[in-house]
Amino acid sequence: MRIIFFYMLFFVLTADGLMVFLTPVIVYQLTTSIEYSGLTYALWWLPRLFLIPLIGKYIDGLGIRPIAVVSDACKIVGCLFLLLTHFTSDLMIAISFGLIGSLISIGNSQTLISYEKIIALISHHKEHHINLMSRMDFLGMVIGPLLGIVLIDFGYKYLLVIPCLFYFINAIFFLFFYARKEINTENINNSEEKIFFTKKFIYIFSSPILLFSVFIAIGNNMFDGLIESSGTALIVQVMNLPIKYYGFIDIVAGIFGVLGTYLYSYLNQYTSRVWLTIISIATITISSSLLVFFQSSIIIFIICYAVSIIGKVFSGNVLRILRMEIIPINQLASISSLIILLNQMILPIVGGLLFFSTGEVTTIYTLMVIAIGITLISGGLLVIRLKKRRRYHKKSPSIK
Repeated sequence: MRIIFFYMLFFVLTADGLMVFLTPVIVYQLTTSIEYSGLTYALWWLPRLFLIPLIGKYIDGLGIRPIAVVSDACKIVGCLFLLLTHFTSDLMIAISFGLIGSLISIGNSQTLISYEKIIALISHHKEHHINLMSRMDFLGMVIGPLLGIVLIDFGYKYLLVIPCLFYFINAIFFLFFYARKEINTENINNSEEKIFFTKKFIYIFSSPILLFSVFIAIGNNMFDGLIESSGTALIVQVMNLPIKYYGFIDIVAGIFGVLGTYLYSYLNQYTSRVWLTIISIATITISSSLLVFFQSSIIIFIICYAVSIIGKVFSGNVLRILRMEIIPINQLASISSLIILLNQMILPIVGGLLFFSTGEVTTIYTLMVIAIGITLISGGLLVIRLKKRRRYHKKSPSIK
């Protein structure tokens, strides 16, 4: 698998990381409202409920290239809209950034689903390339917000040129230079049977491993969503610090995420998948709990959130590999898109709860505790299931 794929992935995820940083910062900076920040976050994620399943379906049906080009074109148009529009009300700001943010997040899902399928089709070293994919994701989390912090004083409109450029480069690559070559035939399921939409849901819910994986991701996404949508408010109201400090959360978390990919690569050589999952869940729950208990310290907040990201690197890699092993390759994108949909359905709910929370920060911390509980319980159930699976497949060298 050529390294150019991961350079392009880095460009796109850096642009996405910059937009993820800019959206809550600008909305809260212009409106100074937790409620409008929550509305933006709900709008950011709500359209995904309808479009993500279609993305997976069309990636499987039409191919990776056309969907990638259309996705980048839509994100470019959205960024140009924010750059050229003069906003006249707080509601207009919240809605505009929420809807354009939705384009960005849908495109982000398209990118990750497409790369999962590319790796499944081309790679002879899936775990290595999945880990490298995670590394690019977290590098984007570092570089994107860092660009935002350094350049935001010049005005956010100038910053919007950067993601436009990066999305354009990626679109050109997939339009003119991408070709599906050197397919690893060992990765292709010979069955041509198509699974209908409703049966795809049944397929997910009938597999305990996939089901528990969904709930782990729900807990993780719920916690991360609260940080992304309300981190600015917590920094200003609870810690009494300038809003600009929000960017350091993503940067430090991204750095720890990159370190997590190297740690995962090392431990994966000596540790079973079950133990990697146990380490992941323990790291997430302990560090996230400390973040909730020590609310007033920005240092503890950033460090604990960053450490939790290491656990999420481990769980993310394990869950992706499990999907590749369980789901037929000819349905990987469409079923994975439904799994991502289920994973992220909690996010507009979180945004809605924040919108109706009357601005109380205690609501944020209560939701964080619920998210930690979901991750812990579902993670424990997944570990039990993986142990049973390992015993069942103990004679198979392909199952850890």
